Amino acid sequence: MTALGHIDSPERGVILLDNNLKITGINRRASIIFGIDPLRLIGSELPESAGRRPLRSDEVIEEVIDSPLEMGTVLHRYSSPIYATNGVLMGRVEVYSDITARRRLEKEIVERNTELAELNRHLREAQEQLLQSERLRTLGEMAAGIAHDLNNVVGIILGNVQLAKRKIDANSPAAHCIESIEMAARDAAETVRRLQEIGKPADTSHYCEVDLNEVVDDVLRTAFPAWIERGIASTEVKVVPKLQEDCIVIGNQVELREALANVLLNAVQASHPGGQIEITTSRNRGFVELTVRDYGVGMSEEVRKRLFDPFFTTRGAAGTGLGMNMVDAIITRHRGKVLVESEEGKGTLVTLRLPHRGNRCPKVSPY
Repeated sequence: MTALGHIDSPERGVILLDNNLKITGINRRASIIFGIDPLRLIGSELPESAGRRPLRSDEVIEEVIDSPLEMGTVLHRYSSPIYATNGVLMGRVEVYSDITARRRLEKEIVERNTELAELNRHLREAQEQLLQSERLRTLGEMAAGIAHDLNNVVGIILGNVQLAKRKIDANSPAAHCIESIEMAARDAAETVRRLQEIGKPADTSHYCEVDLNEVVDDVLRTAFPAWIERGIASTEVKVVPKLQEDCIVIGNQVELREALANVLLNAVQASHPGGQIEITTSRNRGFVELTVRDYGVGMSEEVRKRLFDPFFTTRGAAGTGLGMNMVDAIITRHRGKVLVESEEGKGTLVTLRLPHRGNRCPKVSPY
């Protein structure tokens, strides 16, 4: 092959090799890329900086290498055999393209896509907040009309509880029942108060340390026996608590009891006779998770997606469709998240994820 001297190309460096892989031709761009006078390269082998040496003359190579001279410059190397018209191998051609700008553009595209994904995430969060605000507004309109009547009923219950406590022995079995009634009535009064505040900015100034294990104990001690007495829960349904130590959050104990009671009631009503419900508390990356798992009827994906919609219920006239909406509102006020996993025929897992007391401003998003 005859030496071709300079083969000009403004962007690509071109090197021609013979069958012995000796350089027979080089353009100015290639000599600039490798920083060697073209006359000195003619007749020599490829410099080490030109990429890995071909293993054989008929090998096709395509790879990305760093420029030997310019820091940050990226080269694309394409090396291919050259054949004559009669099929005889004549040598090779090496083409080096500066793809630095393309790589920089690809990096910018990735960064822009990342920024766009982040903006989309913020948009989804804003949409969720807007939807939540609309839910709260709807609930506020409903609550305004019934809070007064509920307060009257709760007041009568509390008044009679106080009278009953004066007339019975504090150590009698009935006294414990009276105390449970009083706790439930006071919780109801607190619920009515919150109903009146729906749609208003949440006041968290009264929040304090709450042990979720105590919340579980209170609900199992008061709510569950009451459901059995009223026929809502079956004595055949077994509730198994699995509680981990130091599951402390900052919040309102009454609200958290209400949230757990609503979730547990759903689990009870979804369970089969003789079924089991597991309530667990655990620590997870700066959060405390309170979970309720049942092995009952489960939910379809369509039902799961509408679970937090106000007034949505699958129980017809027997349900109000407000339980899980209230749970979501309570946990949101506590800067937490309600997570629901369910499969028809296999049961449901509901997780109430809340910041641990030592992690009031967690870096890891609960979402």
